Amino acid sequence: MDSTTTIIGVLIVFIIVLPIVAIQRSQTSKKKKSRKGFINEALQNNVTIDQPDFWGSYYAIALDTDQNKLIYSKIINEVYNTKIIELNQVRSCAIVRTNRTFKNKNTFKTETDKIDLVIEYKTTNKPKEVLEFYNVDVNIEMSNEVSLLEKWETKIKSNILQKEQAA
Repeated sequence: MDSTTTIIGVLIVFIIVLPIVAIQRSQTSKKKKSRKGFINEALQNNVTIDQPDFWGSYYAIALDTDQNKLIYSKIINEVYNTKIIELNQVRSCAIVRTNRTFKNKNTFKTETDKIDLVIEYKTTNKPKEVLEFYNVDVNIEMSNEVSLLEKWETKIKSNILQKEQAA
């Protein structure tokens, strides 16, 4: 093997590996920035975050156990869309899936477009809150969103149950 072949081989490896490393660094940086921004949003709203969960580079949720509040954030175009929910005012929560069915040759196939956690308040004049956990337009591939969603549904429901039993 001559030196020209070796140099070409090394260049090809760099051309392939360099973009992959750059993309991974960019995603890591984006996630760190997202977490820091969520914590700052919570501080600005006087919410102390306990047990935070972050998924993708767009979503975050946490609980303030002292104030009995839930804080949720979705980042759209570098803007934090934050919702703070007072759990004392919540009647119920439920997981809502939006699916799409299509025909693939001779079989029908169902794909999930969105998965939300819908919060319903005790007062009927207050609209329901929709907390998006997965959207195919944001994240093409679903990872741990379903288990995370079930975890938070359980947390909120147990919180509601504890408050009803205490009353």
